Amino acid sequence: MVMKSILTLLISGGFLLTFNCSYAQYIPGAMSYHEQALMFSSYSYTGSARIQGLGNTQISLGGDVSSALSNPAGLGFYNRSELSLTPAFTNHTSNTNYLSNDTKSSLGSMNIQSFGAVFNNSISNITPGKWRGGSFAIAYSKINNFNNELQYSGINPSNDILHFYAEEANFQNVQGSDLAGIARGAYDTYLISRFVDVEVADGQTTVIPFYDRTFFSEFPLPEFPVEQSEVINTSGSQNQWSFSYGVNYDDRLYFGATLGIQSLKYDITKTYTERYPGLEEDIVLRSVLYEDLITRGNGINGTFGIIGRPVDQITIGVSLITPTFYTFTESYYYSVEADYDNFSMTNYSDYFDANYDNIVNPAYIEENSPYYPESYTTFYEDDATLNNQFTDSESEFSYTLNTPMRVNAGATYFINKNGFVSADIEYVDYANMRLKGKEGSLQSDNESIDNLYQSVVNLRIGAEWRIKTMRVRAGYNYQPSPIKHENADRKLQTISTGVGLRSGKYFVDLAASYKMYNSQYAPYLLENPNNLVHLENNFADIDNQNLTIALSVGLFF
Repeated sequence: MVMKSILTLLISGGFLLTFNCSYAQYIPGAMSYHEQALMFSSYSYTGSARIQGLGNTQISLGGDVSSALSNPAGLGFYNRSELSLTPAFTNHTSNTNYLSNDTKSSLGSMNIQSFGAVFNNSISNITPGKWRGGSFAIAYSKINNFNNELQYSGINPSNDILHFYAEEANFQNVQGSDLAGIARGAYDTYLISRFVDVEVADGQTTVIPFYDRTFFSEFPLPEFPVEQSEVINTSGSQNQWSFSYGVNYDDRLYFGATLGIQSLKYDITKTYTERYPGLEEDIVLRSVLYEDLITRGNGINGTFGIIGRPVDQITIGVSLITPTFYTFTESYYYSVEADYDNFSMTNYSDYFDANYDNIVNPAYIEENSPYYPESYTTFYEDDATLNNQFTDSESEFSYTLNTPMRVNAGATYFINKNGFVSADIEYVDYANMRLKGKEGSLQSDNESIDNLYQSVVNLRIGAEWRIKTMRVRAGYNYQPSPIKHENADRKLQTISTGVGLRSGKYFVDLAASYKMYNSQYAPYLLENPNNLVHLENNFADIDNQNLTIALSVGLFF
């Protein structure tokens, strides 16, 4: 429960964007577990450059090592063995607008998107019988790439992270020494303090304790805004090893099955900085929140598929990918740092009296409290001299995730031997994701999954034209948002193209894919359940583009 509380506090910032993953709607890391479930359940069928050039269309196609991941029945098309490798370069660009300020970030990375071996044992055409043998494949596929960097900055006249710290401390409603997560870090660095509101009615005294920012409760103001900035770096990937077998029945029906072993490595570091207005009392100058989340996971799934050829010019394929049963471990570290101007807490009472109007919010008192407080003071009694204050903490947490099942269907029309047009549809119901904490319940996240997420139908289409040994390809991939009732349009679109060369002994394929999507990010979310003051949440609007160049080389044997 402790780790759950810590991440809930950290995550209340509501991360609404992902880097380089198939549904790039959420920022990975330090987010609610239901958001992490979505990120880890959303992946692409990246495979060979041939398949990428076709917009990842592949359910009814065969003769490619990528079939091991999407529809192993396609392995039944092989009539010889193959060894292939696909390195790729990916560049992610983010154009961020936060509080009317534009920032551009870009990060490139090299990776291996797939490699594998197909071992064929087809039966010769002169051998009688309808079962024509099949192929066994061992294939590696990168299904999510988390490498990215995001930066933003802006001038905020309405709220800052100190409001968030105070809100989270009030939500916990415990003594300062018992606070958890970054609310405790804010308390230990004097960014927030515990106060009491004393009300007297009919001779009865009621003491109402609560947390608030230690200095200048009503700031920021339009004339005294806060400078906010953040740098977010993510790294890692989600991968699958596929052990597959596909068989051929009479060159009309193809069957296949895959055992998939997935692994996940995901790291995120965030450095969030606020610089406070230079008032007459230069006390709090700057605060920094640093976070580091390391996630490791392993999972297992199965894939079953069939492809039929009712006539020579048409193939029709169907595949089912079972839920992936994942186990995750997390290591979380945070630090809170605050810079002050040599302020002595022994003088805090004098400072408090002199700045009472700034610290107390009279509008709230008059509107919500039946009695004006007879006194309003702090529990914080300390003789510290504040300059650079620093505190940090680390913890671990483990949980399991069952991703949703995927159902795919596709059809391909062959234009004699000149080429083909192929299309896929994929059904995924993200409301079927399920989480379970090993040290604490994640029931609230499962309820969020039921309430927030929906089923989607993803579409893929691709075409190839053959010119002797040359191949020219193009494709399009459309993925609607899995989130219900969104104001923003978060669909993901990918256009792709590619060329290839195939001979009797080898092949070389080159593909370029351009992915586009919009997303949002909030450094923190203010729920403000007691409606103390009117605070608006600020979102960064992000325009994302991913460019991937993939090269596949392979040998037939």
